[in-house]
Amino acid sequence: MAALHPAIRRKLAPAKPVAAEHDAVLRPLGGGPMILAATEQDFIGALMADLESDVWRDALAQRATDQRGRDGTLELSQPIHRRFHVAVFEAVCRTPGAPRLDPHMIAGMGFVLRRRNGAGWQGWMHAGPQRRGWIALGGMAEADPDCARRRTIVGGGTAITALIKARRPAPPALSEETHPLFLAPPTLCARLGRTVLYGLIPTASAEVSEAPALAPDYAALSGADGDAIREHLSGYLKARPALAMPRAGERLDPTWAPLVSEADETADDGAGRLKAFAIFLQQLALELGAFEQTPPAQALMTLLGHIRLPLAKDGRGRTVRDISAADFARSATDVLIGREPNNSGVTMPLEWPAISAADGEALVNAALTCLSARFAGLAARAPKFDGDDEKYAVRAFIRVRRHPECAPRLVWSEMSEPFRILPWWASDAPPVRVTLPDMFNRQVLKSLKPGVSFALPPPLANLLKGDPKKLRDGEGSSGGIDIGWLCSFSIPIITVCAFIVLNIFLQLFDLVFRWMLYVKVCIPIPKERQS
Repeated sequence: MAALHPAIRRKLAPAKPVAAEHDAVLRPLGGGPMILAATEQDFIGALMADLESDVWRDALAQRATDQRGRDGTLELSQPIHRRFHVAVFEAVCRTPGAPRLDPHMIAGMGFVLRRRNGAGWQGWMHAGPQRRGWIALGGMAEADPDCARRRTIVGGGTAITALIKARRPAPPALSEETHPLFLAPPTLCARLGRTVLYGLIPTASAEVSEAPALAPDYAALSGADGDAIREHLSGYLKARPALAMPRAGERLDPTWAPLVSEADETADDGAGRLKAFAIFLQQLALELGAFEQTPPAQALMTLLGHIRLPLAKDGRGRTVRDISAADFARSATDVLIGREPNNSGVTMPLEWPAISAADGEALVNAALTCLSARFAGLAARAPKFDGDDEKYAVRAFIRVRRHPECAPRLVWSEMSEPFRILPWWASDAPPVRVTLPDMFNRQVLKSLKPGVSFALPPPLANLLKGDPKKLRDGEGSSGGIDIGWLCSFSIPIITVCAFIVLNIFLQLFDLVFRWMLYVKVCIPIPKERQS
């Protein structure tokens, strides 16, 4: 008989029996609290010492994090508070008696930190090396946090796969940030008869989201918020009748300093209208970024460029010389807001012409678009732990080995109790002690050596070398010798000066805040005796 083809033999061969998969559970150690607190410097060593004791359950119960806010939410401290939080688990088999899971069956382990978002949860996501910030998990809440380990559905052939990808492009591969879990020492696990896993819960981070900031659409705002923003915009950006300009025909002078004048910008007089115009220029430059090379700014300046401001008229009242509002605003901002010399000789126009309702609406919408762009440009990237009222939770996982041909199976723990992270200033840790030198001891003063140096440019050095009284009265001058200086100071002296100034201002501001009862505690200490 002719030999069978190998492929046919494989199909005809009896199937190999499939071994039962190892089912596992990840749960808080001993049914106790999942999140523990420690104030010891060697907090991991202290935790292991607790587990070594015969009354380890009671020891862990005493370490349960029990600080809660007024709403009953669990509150975790930051490392700056000198209190640390550890999540503790055990891995058991899902069989009667729940025997411990063999540590060799664990192919990987860790935990994720998730943030509450309404009824769902968000994960701190990465796209390769880029931090994408908190993103709603949706259907990925049970998926492997490592995108490379997730199963993907492909078509039955090359052509089908290509069609699926063309019609349903794959979303960007996002991985959820994981934090390490550690296995307790084998001798400790053997003594307890449990496979103990633990991990330090991060409550502080320097990470920020690298995703573009979501700017509010100011032009789409409605209701009270939209009305307030539109009301805030200068009248020069709205529909209005023709208006005579203050100090018309005069050469702009930086000494006018309209922003620091005591005039009322709502008053219909020369000083009031000049201050209102200066506020308009400041709004253009700072709030709207109208003089920058961005598309929204250029669109706004184009609209202002259509407005012609008369500089001179003939005997019949016809304009013989004018300037665009965009060009005049640029020059006037340098002189009236930047306090730069008026080297170009620009003069104040005679009037601001009437602006129709349609043109006013176009100006307002362009300004609101500039606000959105300005927000996106100035908004800081969101820190990982942003907001004192955000709620988080811990969820741990292990990857349990199965058959050699199969990938490990992911096993999740239950979610921890939601918690918030205390802000850095809400600390009950003992204060850091700083000893100040005795400034009345000449020997101590002689021992204080310069510890920091400042390199001063010539104008600043000349300003500080002048008469302190004139400097205090705003009459200092930066003119003088064109030489820079390197000035060195004693850090303890700087600390003493800062401490004295701090105490002066604490008392002054106590008149407003009434905070002296809470921010300063002074008690006498006995003088150390020399033996």
